[in-house]
Amino acid sequence: MTGDLARSKTRFTVILAALAIVDLVLVGYLLFSGSSPSARLAREQALQQELTALNREVAPLVGIGPKLDQTRVDVKKFYEQKIPSQFSQISQHLEKLVRETGVTTVQGFRFTEEKPGGNEKGNLPEIQRIGIDTAVSGEYSKVARFINALEQDKFVFVITQIALNSSEGGNLVSLQIKFETFLKET
Repeated sequence: MTGDLARSKTRFTVILAALAIVDLVLVGYLLFSGSSPSARLAREQALQQELTALNREVAPLVGIGPKLDQTRVDVKKFYEQKIPSQFSQISQHLEKLVRETGVTTVQGFRFTEEKPGGNEKGNLPEIQRIGIDTAVSGEYSKVARFINALEQDKFVFVITQIALNSSEGGNLVSLQIKFETFLKET
């Protein structure tokens, strides 16, 4: 029995010594691995600053899902209401504006289809840009009404260039105008 007790005592001493060595290794790791309390505090502060910066950066995106859904609905509605689907709608509508404002076209409307070049900035998906060039003449107030009608029209007209000439002795003016509109590609 004494032999069993001696073996147990030896085993206990070996286990105790092994645990002491493990403790010493862990204490050494804590003290010399750069994880001192000040280093840990500095690291924690750096991580806190990074978290704050990331939260600030992400804040505008909070709740973006419903906003994107509403934007998609608005864009679809805009396309349906403001972008014609047939070329004839554009020419008929411009002729109507000419009649309603009382101006006359000097040379009619010249249309140029502008093909989008790849994925350039400013190109819209499934939308073709149409350039329009014309000259109208009439009294100054009627020409001004024509420009105003273009700017406030239900279709989208973007005026890109205007040249206004007046006649020598009268109220008549001639307006050379270039503008763009858009057409749904089908």
